[in-house]
Amino acid sequence: MMVSKGSHTGASLHSAEISDALSAWRVSERQWELTQPDDPGYRGAAIAVISAWLRYQELTDPEPGVFVLVADEDHSYVAVGGGVKAALDYDPADLLGRRVEDIAAPELGARVDGAWQRFLEDGRQDGEYRLMSRDGRSVELRFQARAHHPIPGFHTSRLWPADRDQLSATVESG
Repeated sequence: MMVSKGSHTGASLHSAEISDALSAWRVSERQWELTQPDDPGYRGAAIAVISAWLRYQELTDPEPGVFVLVADEDHSYVAVGGGVKAALDYDPADLLGRRVEDIAAPELGARVDGAWQRFLEDGRQDGEYRLMSRDGRSVELRFQARAHHPIPGFHTSRLWPADRDQLSATVESG
């Protein structure tokens, strides 16, 4: 059945999808809370929470050009938002298990450890960073990063192309 974007049925489907995503997030969070940190299933339970949280965020707060990366304490990506395809031409699954250093611009890779430590100490960072796209281009991005979010031991970055800010400033001043 084809549903038009503005139809009541389309809105109901979207509401149902949001409700399902919220439910999945809550269920996975309850399972994670029941799992002890020394349990072999703890990491998997944590990643299930993060993945469900990310899905809910993407449904309730979609913003063109913005994508989310969630990394663990070892700098490895455990969850990647769908918007990464438009920004860097990676499918989200392509980045799972890769490290921040793997896609950082080469001149930044060596400085990741020091910047990461400052980030964890401060609990947040905002600024600019360059990541490499699938075809090897260096892409200038703005970011907002939060340590231990959405759960302890995992760290979330919200990123968007830096030129989007320039475009917004041009539109606002014009």
